[in-house]
Amino acid sequence: MKTIAKIILLGEIVLLIVIIFSKTSFFREKRVLNFAEEKTVTINDEGLEYQVKTKAKKVAEILAENNFKTTEKDEIFPKDEREILPNMNIVINRQKQVKIIVDGETREKISWAKTVEDILLEEKIILGHADIVEPPILTRLKDGLEIKITRIKTEEIVEEEPIDFKTVEVKDKEVDWGQKEVSQTGEKGTRETRYKITYENGRVVSKEKLETKITQEPISEIVKIGTKLRVGQSDSGIASWYATDSDSCSSRDFPAGTWLRVTNQINGKQTFVRVEGYGPQAGTGKLIDLSRDSFRKIAPLGQGTTRVKVEEILNKGFSPP
Repeated sequence: MKTIAKIILLGEIVLLIVIIFSKTSFFREKRVLNFAEEKTVTINDEGLEYQVKTKAKKVAEILAENNFKTTEKDEIFPKDEREILPNMNIVINRQKQVKIIVDGETREKISWAKTVEDILLEEKIILGHADIVEPPILTRLKDGLEIKITRIKTEEIVEEEPIDFKTVEVKDKEVDWGQKEVSQTGEKGTRETRYKITYENGRVVSKEKLETKITQEPISEIVKIGTKLRVGQSDSGIASWYATDSDSCSSRDFPAGTWLRVTNQINGKQTFVRVEGYGPQAGTGKLIDLSRDSFRKIAPLGQGTTRVKVEEILNKGFSPP
């Protein structure tokens, strides 16, 4: 029995050794890469990925096969002559020639940058929070792209502006007729206005009024207008009228050019007339002949005559209102 047990144990050991060796590379079939088989390759062209299947052997071949045009300026990794392996990742970086217009100058640049934002960082161009970039900063660069930066600046300013004073005219019977006297000198006031100014590249493009307040009220100028008449010779009598429309009269007592105040003694109405002729004739009982317009101011024309008081005006430069 002991002999049989030993035989069985020995058999189990041999079986175990066979199993262990079967799992080693010694018993496995060796695998060899076959470059003629179709392979899957990823091509990354400036951040844009394309997955293609190919039987090409070299990087240059697969790029030509898939119409990826490159120039001497472009950077390709791995190099054109490298053999293609399954699941290879081919990266193409391209240089772009772009134009940057900023701060009054134009920069011509050749760069490996991918986006507008990248090349602005590369050129150390700092943007203000309100600056406008055209095209937008996430735009991908391409040959011939023009990048324009508009600097936007706003500020608030306060401007002081004058306020004109008013002129108030007041009639004054203590001042000679037609004379003017300033009794209170006018003074301009001031107002402060706050504006928001917007600049584009240093040029003002808008001016918005935000607030206005008066800091000093203007003082009105008061002017006295004289109404005082200095009267010379006077007389009373009958007034008639003649057919003319001006404020004129004919008198035997006052020379031509003299201004007279004529008052209707019945109703108190007054008119001012300038002596332009001689009359009425003596012996008619009339003191003065008034123009039609002047007579109408103190009595109806149909009345024909009226009793008046006539006073000579002595004020120099007198002119009736």
